[in-house]
Amino acid sequence: MTKEYLFPEGFLWGGAQSAYQTEGNNYNNDWYEFEQIPGNIKNNEKCGESANHYELFENDHKLFSNLNHNSHRTGIEWSRIIPEENEVDDEEIEHYHKVFESLKKNNLEGFVTLYHFTIPIWFERKGGFLKNKNLEYFQQYCDIIAKNFPEIKFWNPINEPGVVPLMGYLYGEFPPAKKSILAYTKVYRIMMKAHSIAYKSLKKYNPKSQVGIVKNLAYFYQKDHGSLWHRIISSFIDYTYNQVAIDAATRGKVPFIPFTYKSWMKDTIDFFGINYYSAVYFKFKLGIPVEMVFKEEDETEITQLGYGIYPEGLYQNIMRIKNSYNGPIYISENGIGTLDDSLRQRFILRHLFEVHKAIENGADVKGFFYWSTIDNWEWAEGFEPRFGLIGIDYKTKERQIRDSARMYAAIAKKNKIESDIIKKVFG
Repeated sequence: MTKEYLFPEGFLWGGAQSAYQTEGNNYNNDWYEFEQIPGNIKNNEKCGESANHYELFENDHKLFSNLNHNSHRTGIEWSRIIPEENEVDDEEIEHYHKVFESLKKNNLEGFVTLYHFTIPIWFERKGGFLKNKNLEYFQQYCDIIAKNFPEIKFWNPINEPGVVPLMGYLYGEFPPAKKSILAYTKVYRIMMKAHSIAYKSLKKYNPKSQVGIVKNLAYFYQKDHGSLWHRIISSFIDYTYNQVAIDAATRGKVPFIPFTYKSWMKDTIDFFGINYYSAVYFKFKLGIPVEMVFKEEDETEITQLGYGIYPEGLYQNIMRIKNSYNGPIYISENGIGTLDDSLRQRFILRHLFEVHKAIENGADVKGFFYWSTIDNWEWAEGFEPRFGLIGIDYKTKERQIRDSARMYAAIAKKNKIESDIIKKVFG
């Protein structure tokens, strides 16, 4: 008999998306400028109207609720709230009030992100997160949001604090397109300090709110497999990308500065959000990692981004956090870009099996957010990757419910993966 997977009472089931990737018509941030430069985006696409969630959010929220979601991870676009230095747009604040009222109306618990990769142009002109003194402007933004939205229970202030330092300051594939290891380490430290600033601001205005870190935890496969040298190198890279943020959030340890602890980084998380997509591998030449890849050579199931599928890495990351942090864990992002919806269904189930396994082994996982609820703009990859449970016709903005969305709805409704779902998907 096929096993059934029951999840804890009160488990949150939802989807995730960011403001910039789905709202459309955001013209006042660094990513808009970045898109105007030929060659920066695949096929030279521009985000433009995207899914027009800015205008269609009420219909979208109703759709999510009808698909049995009880929560939703969304975001606020900083450049809408403060379009120019010291200029607050009250109409945009009112807009987001309507967004959050809509979530409540549709019985969706909101998890709200303050910063998801995009910054206002004026803030970028001042040096962005490369300058420590600019944190005073981020503090002002956090205070404005905290004062105006005390009703929000769950906040994840900074999405994936390691991604912008890596992609924007080391690899140069995100704005501001710099390539400097010193800038990478500096921005990473400043990002973690920005999280602590946001935490204190949000808790000041609503002490009962829950404020957590959301970290993209790549699973560096070779740190646990392969030759001793490969394990050493992979473990070092794992430390610089994953562990520095974990140590900062859970122990107050300043990233990249050994044996230092700062009071501003201690006790600034109420939950740990894990974003997970794939394992990471390295190709070595003469003992040196020369290329980072996301699949093994013989893998046959590949995402549109060229990622392999390694659900076991999610389990390993959950248990890693469990062993270093005595608090609630949410899977804040897990998803696949693919045109094959049957593959999406298998992906979701295989990862949920690993979440359930972690819960059985003592991890306090309280919710799962699939990335993403609707198709969206995938940064430098443009519109080609299709991550959504709900498809988008970008010309008409029509929403198309995929079979994976219906499968996920059935799981959320019963709070368990029933045997008939498993048989239907895997045969």
